Amino acid sequence: MEGFIQTGSAYAQEHGTRPATIGFVLASNPLALLAWIGEKFIQWTDETPFLEDILDDVTLYWFTQSFPRCIYIYREYHGDPGAHTPHGDPRFRSEKPVGYSWFPQELAPIPKAWVERMGNLVWHRQHDSGGHFAALEKPEVLMADVEDFAKQVWQRKISLPGWSSSVNNNDV
Repeated sequence: MEGFIQTGSAYAQEHGTRPATIGFVLASNPLALLAWIGEKFIQWTDETPFLEDILDDVTLYWFTQSFPRCIYIYREYHGDPGAHTPHGDPRFRSEKPVGYSWFPQELAPIPKAWVERMGNLVWHRQHDSGGHFAALEKPEVLMADVEDFAKQVWQRKISLPGWSSSVNNNDV
């Protein structure tokens, strides 16, 4: 974690304070976009993803020109001092059912106890590998987690907004 803070977190400062600047720069050159995103895929994963997967991701951002808009969430986070320590802050608490998959190579892995303070944690699983890009690194594992969480919530009959009571349990 200390190494990431010292040498790997400057991107978040740039995204949070100057999203338009870095967004325009990266939207102007596909090689710049590849360098900016590709290094994160290489550094933040247990195993380096296939080049094709990195290129697919960067190509999606490039052809949709969506990367500049995607980073504005950092601006919201950067501008809210409470967002840096949300655990325990009632503004960030949710009573909705929460599931949490913990991957050890996450940039800042959040302890289960903090997740419990932030919401109604009903499902949790800790993994031995995987990280920030769990959906890319461990898609089957992450999908199994999502399915297991959804099954548990459904079986507990926890009501979720927008779910129809006419849905049959056998449909899940």
